[in-house]
Amino acid sequence: MKRKSPLPHHLSRDISQIGLALRDCARQIRYAARNVPGSIKSDESISQWMPVSQRIKPPGQLSLDSVAHFADDLIETAETFAGHALPSLQDHWKVPVALEPLTGYLRVSGGYAKTLRIFSMGYYAAAKRMIIQSGASDVLIFEYLIGAAFERTSALLSVSETVQHLEPASDWNRSPHTLIRACAQLALSLIDSQPIRSTRFDTLPDTNAPWWLITEPNPYVFLTLSVSSLAKDLCPAGLDTEPDAVLRFFADVIGAREAAFRKALKGSDPLLALTAEIEHVVTHLC
Repeated sequence: MKRKSPLPHHLSRDISQIGLALRDCARQIRYAARNVPGSIKSDESISQWMPVSQRIKPPGQLSLDSVAHFADDLIETAETFAGHALPSLQDHWKVPVALEPLTGYLRVSGGYAKTLRIFSMGYYAAAKRMIIQSGASDVLIFEYLIGAAFERTSALLSVSETVQHLEPASDWNRSPHTLIRACAQLALSLIDSQPIRSTRFDTLPDTNAPWWLITEPNPYVFLTLSVSSLAKDLCPAGLDTEPDAVLRFFADVIGAREAAFRKALKGSDPLLALTAEIEHVVTHLC
């Protein structure tokens, strides 16, 4: 029998987000400590040049190693606390992640909080699985930044009246430009938020990990996820039914159009240019 959390559902969600934030912060401390060359001098090494009468013995050595160990302890504590509070969600990226069609997120049919949670978890899991399967040994992704990007997108689209009075998906298919523009806005918000903070490849990448993924994982990954979700609305019949195969296909498409996408992102009007580029891609695929 599945163990039920003793906490109310809304508190479990809050604790889950707190646990994720704690682990993300601790990992950021750990990566920062391990990526800084050299070591930090401790108070003891400084005090050896002082007169004996003025020396104060520090409580412990202060070094990059000790900071990294502290971060590891904080991660372990956060995971233990979260594990006792509610079932662990850490391994949900280890199974194929089927993203929802883009209209499923934008229409908010199940309530905004639920949609936000499904979007954040789905994009987090899909991004992590995509990077790990490309050969990375470790990756740091801030899930709450994915949620923040979705909230910012929703606000921008509401202001521009792009998604007000949403019609069924079939009507979107007859006039897809509005949905493509919403996809471009979502991709830009995700890229600007930079949820993927670091990736580590222990060996040189092969064809499974293009250099754009290594150097700029946020645009490569979130363009892939956003266009994959869009395609489920615009050309569902032509997609593979296996989630990993869908992401691999669109990762190849985004990689093949890397120069055009880079140019669009760096243009004077990124939203307009990215909308045109995504429209070019889906027009040829659908």
